[in-house]
Amino acid sequence: MKKIHIISILFVLAISLVGCESQFEYCTVKGSIQGVKDGAELELQDEWNNFKVVATATVENGTFEFHPRFNAPTHVYLYARDPKDVYANPLDGGQLKDFFLEPGTVIVDVHADDVSDMDTGATGTVLNDAYHKIQTAEDDAKEALWEEAIRDGRTSLLALAYANRESSDLTRASEILNHLSPDQAKDYKKYIATMKKRWVRRAQAEEHRKNAAEEAVNLLHQHYIDMEYPDMDNNRVSLSSVVANPANRYVILDFWATWCLPCVQSLPMLKDVYDRYHDMGLEIFSVSQDSKTKEWKTFVAENEMTWVNVLCKDLKAVREYGVETIPAVFLIDCKTGEILVNDPHPDLDSILSDLLP
Repeated sequence: MKKIHIISILFVLAISLVGCESQFEYCTVKGSIQGVKDGAELELQDEWNNFKVVATATVENGTFEFHPRFNAPTHVYLYARDPKDVYANPLDGGQLKDFFLEPGTVIVDVHADDVSDMDTGATGTVLNDAYHKIQTAEDDAKEALWEEAIRDGRTSLLALAYANRESSDLTRASEILNHLSPDQAKDYKKYIATMKKRWVRRAQAEEHRKNAAEEAVNLLHQHYIDMEYPDMDNNRVSLSSVVANPANRYVILDFWATWCLPCVQSLPMLKDVYDRYHDMGLEIFSVSQDSKTKEWKTFVAENEMTWVNVLCKDLKAVREYGVETIPAVFLIDCKTGEILVNDPHPDLDSILSDLLP
C-alpha cells in the first residue's frame, strides 16, 4: 500500500509540473542586423515585468535569433548588452527596437545606422503587425490607427502601450485602458498599477519642472547657486571652490549627459573655447546627469574633457537651476558671482572674446 501511495504522489507531482510548464508560451524572434558588431550580445528586456531580461542571443554574420518563453504576451526592448557594440548609433544606450512577444515568429530587422528605424517595431504576428503599421504611419494617421487597434479584440492589448504614450493626460490614459477585456485587465493588473503610479510621479515631476522653469527665468543676472558633487577621482568638488579660484575669471556651468546627442555635438565647441580661453581665466564646470558612473568616466576620458567634470545623480542642482532640457549653459562672473548667460546654445566664442580680450 505504501508503494502505491508513493507512486500516486509522484504521479500527482508529475502532472503538476506538466501543468506549470504548460503555462508558458514560446516564440521565435529572429532577423538581420546592421550597425552592430558581429559577436555582440543582445538581450530582450520585458517592460511589463520590470525590464527583466527574458532572453539573450549573439549576433552571427549579421543575424540573430531568440527563443524566449513567457507567461503572456508582453512588450520588450531589444538591447545590445554593450552599447559600444552599436558602432553605427552608439548614443542610445544600446537600445535597438521595441516590439511584442507573442506566439509565432517575430521578424525584427535592425538598421542601427538609421535613428528612425528604432521606432518601427517588428512584424510577423498579430500585435506586431498592428504596432508596426502604427509606428510607420504618418503622424496625422497614427491616432486613428491606435483607436482602430484597441477596439479590435485581437489587438486590444495595445491599449497598454497606447495609454502609456498618452499618460501626460491621466484621464485620457485611463479611458484607453478601458478598452482592455476583463481578462486582460486581470492578467496585467500588477503592471497597470505600476504604470499608473509612474504616471502620477511623472505628472508631479512635470509640475515641479514647470515651477522651477518659471523661477529659473530670474537666474539671469542673479548670483549662482552652489553645488557639490564627485569628480572623476571621486573627490567632491563644489562650484564655489572653482569660482573662488584666483586663476579663474569666468566659469562655464554646463549641464549635459553622454546620452544627449545635442550635448555630444556641442563638445567640439566647448573644447575649442576651453583651449582658446583657459589660460586667460576660463574654467568649465560640467555637470553630468548620467546614471552609470563607469560609462560617464569612460566617455569623459576618451573625449579628453580636461576641465572640471562632476556627476549629479540626485538631480538637485538640475532642479535648482530649472534645467528642463540639456544642454543648458550658464556663464558665471567669478568676481561677482553673477550669472551672465543662461542659454542652451550660446555663442561662447563671441561672448568670451569680449570678456577676455
